[in-house]
Amino acid sequence: MPEYLRYTGYFVYALYVATGLWMLLCAGVQLHLLWHYRRRKAQPLRPLLPVPRALPFVTIQVPVYNERAVIGRLLQSLAHLDYPRDRFEVQVLDDSTDATSALIDEAAAALRRQGLHVQVRRRSVRTHFKAGALQEGLGEARGTLIALFDADFLPPADFLRRLVPQFADPAVGLVQARWGHLNRDENYLTRIQTFLLDTHFSVEQAGRSEAGYFINFCGTAGIWRRRCIEEAGGWDGGVLSEDLDLSYRAQLKGWRLVYAPEVEVPAELPAELDAFRVQQFRWTKGMAQAFRKLIGPLWRAALPRAQKWHGALHLLGSFLFVCVLLNAVLTVPLLLLRNWFPEFVSLTEYSLFTGLNLVALTIVYHAGLHSRVTTEKPRFWRDYPLFLVVYMALSVQNAIAVLQGLSGHRSAFVRTPKKGSGLVRVAAARWTWINSVEAVLFAYFLCGIGLSVWLGDYFLLLFFVMIASGLGYLLYHTVKGCVPAKEVSLLPARKAA
Repeated sequence: MPEYLRYTGYFVYALYVATGLWMLLCAGVQLHLLWHYRRRKAQPLRPLLPVPRALPFVTIQVPVYNERAVIGRLLQSLAHLDYPRDRFEVQVLDDSTDATSALIDEAAAALRRQGLHVQVRRRSVRTHFKAGALQEGLGEARGTLIALFDADFLPPADFLRRLVPQFADPAVGLVQARWGHLNRDENYLTRIQTFLLDTHFSVEQAGRSEAGYFINFCGTAGIWRRRCIEEAGGWDGGVLSEDLDLSYRAQLKGWRLVYAPEVEVPAELPAELDAFRVQQFRWTKGMAQAFRKLIGPLWRAALPRAQKWHGALHLLGSFLFVCVLLNAVLTVPLLLLRNWFPEFVSLTEYSLFTGLNLVALTIVYHAGLHSRVTTEKPRFWRDYPLFLVVYMALSVQNAIAVLQGLSGHRSAFVRTPKKGSGLVRVAAARWTWINSVEAVLFAYFLCGIGLSVWLGDYFLLLFFVMIASGLGYLLYHTVKGCVPAKEVSLLPARKAA
């Protein structure tokens, strides 16, 4: 083989190890948060704060865009809040372009008859999407506290009474509740999503809170102090993760954000693959946009060094997908190098230590899932391999999202479709250029499988099989769903009057 291939091989190997080390660093950060989480968990339960005699007025903001399948049940749940009805108002920020608006008007009229103050605001132009609706609604809100719920959430009756007392501390700018799952066991997709979400709320949020690091608002199921929002500069629709952006700006202004894991607000997980992919792309790109915007102010702030470093790694968390994808792409050249130059056999075997990141993440996800699920322990080992396969394959679209976010590429806020209990979406997928990239990489990793067999070198075969299986699965469902979208009602038809 030409000698230049050997030197090129060393560069490929160095890049492979570098991406593996970044993944190992991310896993180490997660283990650090797990340690803090377990410290908090070992402490006695914190007593509930007494409800103040003079209850603050709360504005409940509900941003809505074409959510006819779920908005009705949320508005009905707000009627059951055990907070005095003269101490809160409901502000529905409706940007819908379909039949959702009629359902909102009907539900709002019913709530008013029950004695609730309900305001419905509509805009002619959906400027800055959700963030723009929240910011405009803030101008007409009467509350000193602002509670936020996405349309698919169902707050418990005591939500306000349990979270409002936290604001007795004038430094508290936000109280974030924990998300629950209405349809955790609906299908494999909802089950594997709980790995990420339960770990985020149990290990990551609790760990950051215990360690004194910056935490983030999760876009819903929380209460803001209005003055905190205003002093932090308000909602910015230029960032898809407007919740993460405002959270960091508020903490940089000196406000304290509180995580309240004892209060659970259940919501609907996307049960269809195309909806799940939309959500993942938006979250991943939004985090990269937030890093681009906030890393300078964070690094210049007068904060402890550990808080700065952890904040930077938190904001750059989605860069992990770029490393996963690049690391994966480099495996086929490494397979060839192992068979062209003998020294690469030992070099690639030495690099196995970077695989400890998988061990660390398995420990973290196991702890996160079983913080909420104490029964049926075998379910973790049943679903975890599928979780790994799907997320390895999603690294393609998510890496593209990260690169777009870091480069300043802007895109619309695309909501995550939810089906509720009355509508089922038959199909809504369409082929995009990202799917074409996934198809090329699917063929690429199939070549890796073929080369492994042809060369008799099975060192990377399991990896090739896993990522090719994941990509094949994503492509199969994309092709299967490329038909005109429609929705079928599961509710009985109304009889004519």
